Amino acid sequence: MSPSDKALYRGGDGLKALFCPQRVALVGASRRPGKIGSLLWSNLSEARTSGEIFAVNPAGGEWTGRRVFASVTEIPDGVELAVLAVPAPSVLPLAEESLRAGARALIVVSSGFAESDEEGARRERELAALCHDAGALLLGPNSLGCIDTGSGLHAAVARQRPSPGGLGVISQSGAFCTVVLDWAQARGVGISRLASLGNQAGLCDSDLLLSLGQDERTQVIVAYLENLSSGDEFLKVAESVAARKPVVLLKAGTTRAGAQAFTRHRGGMLSRELAYVAAFRRAGLIQAETFEQLFDTALSLLRQPLPAGDRVAIVTNAGGPGIMAADSIERAGLQVASLSEATIAELARALPRATRLKNPVDVRGDAGAGEYLRAVEVADADAGVDAVLLLLTPQALTQPTETAAALAGWRKPHKPLLVCFMGGALLEEARHVLDAGGVAHFCAPERAVAALRNLCSYAAWRRRPPRVVTRFRVNRRRAERIIARHQRSGQTTIGELKAKELLRAYEFSVPEGYLVQTVEEALEMAERLSYPLAMKVISPDILHKSDVGGVRLGLSSPEDVRDAFDLIALRLARQAPNARLEGIFLEKMVHGGREVILGMNRDPQLGPLLMFGLGGIFVEVMQDVAFHLAPITAEEAAQMLRQTRSFDLLRGADRRQEIDMDAIAVGLQRISQLVTDFPQIQSLEIDPFLVGAPGTEPMVVDAQVLLRAPEGA
Repeated sequence: MSPSDKALYRGGDGLKALFCPQRVALVGASRRPGKIGSLLWSNLSEARTSGEIFAVNPAGGEWTGRRVFASVTEIPDGVELAVLAVPAPSVLPLAEESLRAGARALIVVSSGFAESDEEGARRERELAALCHDAGALLLGPNSLGCIDTGSGLHAAVARQRPSPGGLGVISQSGAFCTVVLDWAQARGVGISRLASLGNQAGLCDSDLLLSLGQDERTQVIVAYLENLSSGDEFLKVAESVAARKPVVLLKAGTTRAGAQAFTRHRGGMLSRELAYVAAFRRAGLIQAETFEQLFDTALSLLRQPLPAGDRVAIVTNAGGPGIMAADSIERAGLQVASLSEATIAELARALPRATRLKNPVDVRGDAGAGEYLRAVEVADADAGVDAVLLLLTPQALTQPTETAAALAGWRKPHKPLLVCFMGGALLEEARHVLDAGGVAHFCAPERAVAALRNLCSYAAWRRRPPRVVTRFRVNRRRAERIIARHQRSGQTTIGELKAKELLRAYEFSVPEGYLVQTVEEALEMAERLSYPLAMKVISPDILHKSDVGGVRLGLSSPEDVRDAFDLIALRLARQAPNARLEGIFLEKMVHGGREVILGMNRDPQLGPLLMFGLGGIFVEVMQDVAFHLAPITAEEAAQMLRQTRSFDLLRGADRRQEIDMDAIAVGLQRISQLVTDFPQIQSLEIDPFLVGAPGTEPMVVDAQVLLRAPEGA
């Protein structure tokens, strides 16, 4: 069964036997405090609101008026869910007993499986096969368990007992589950469902995500993942779920430092983690960079509507924090809203004369709760404002608790209001009031703005138009012949000459040039091409021509051509004496414009990942690159350009420096079409792609293509 089959085969809620069972057996129940079996028994028996719970322990007997069964098979009428908390060697036989007793789902909290050693991995495979053959769901092994507050199920190794609410939780880390439970309890956030994935021998990330997407009580989903069981399956499920409700994801290893894996001319262009970043963005997942940002974003989504745009009004009682907030808003790519004349006039009527009326609106340090609330009301009513950020510092005459109560009682539903009470002990009571009133609040402007940026990005994704991928008229048969010829001969590298021919088939322009064998041919062709010229060695055994002295540039006379030819021959004889030579390529040099790099690397799970960066130090030193999964739309190609830090430099400070940005975007789309048409292409790199002013023809100066190795190679 595929992951989606497993999640759907039981109908509307594919995991009902796991989250909403009527008869639950705890196999490995214990009466000894401090044991996992004891904690699970307390959680199951005390949190349960419906159904029956059965304790199973070989010793049998009776606890607190309940019979303890020596075997799960002794339970009259069987069970629906079995929770196994026993040593790893005992799991398989007890799992078999549970399935014979009718269990349709197993939770295995025991460790000692694939995470430990090869013997554990073997046990895990047998456990997965056992459940698969029985058509039963398996959560774990090595799982913390799961919670469903709707059914009253608390089958998790956690001391916290969450209240019902709208937050759904998925995690590969059991510790993260306990962190979320503790945070939710402190902030008054209720949980709908929580699941610890464990080793994912049965149910996987996409199964649990789909379940939370189908659960009507779940409003916002948070997930902590370290790797994906099936990248393409997860992305399909994630995109369908994100279209209905927000998914906030924290995934280990997806920082920009991963861009260091990019190596020019080396084929393996980037790490899988960067592929995930691009994939998650397209699927509409909200990516958090830290635990703190994950919680802040989830809280904002639970307590705020989505913004209609990115224009933010600031209301503050101190100038410095207002400036800090404005700086944070601009750094986050949001806008400090321009208040309308009508709004400014209304603020002037409603607030004391000392109030600063332009954004940020400074109500001064002696502002009371009523003045704060009136400023928020007026700013919120401005059609040019999409969200309001309120800042409060505990000055001598400030009324933090009263202001918190006023905000909690107001809470307009159509625009986000993010509240930042900056301080410590003096604001604790006010923060409790805000939490009790369901107001999203933060301790620093930067955190509030980071959360708001995530809300804006997700809202923009929800508003996006349907994706339309342009198909260009190309010579696909010509490209097919080039690739097939290399595959028949067992070559996985398509060198510069044939790579340019391949790109020419997809309507890229390349400089005119000729392959020559002798210095006399080189001199003859030089006269046809006109100077200046470039000379390069062509060999299937030499991928990096400059490393062996196989490139000469700026040849401006017959003497230069003769000297360059002789020098290349001399260097090859010394540094690559056994290389097979196809000849020397003489090419017309192209001048002017800006050098950029376009590329693609195919991830085994996620597919072709496109890359764009400005040439030179911007890639090699600053690692200023942008990525996106193919196929790509025109708007997504333009977004890739805007995502780089060097975008303003690329665009040019004035018309004299203007670069044809559309040509770069079209180049990315043509590569997208090429690598989508031919899954045989493992990686592709155009470096440099020389782009001039609008109206000029961009040129492929150098290129290389790697094909996927044959199966079994």
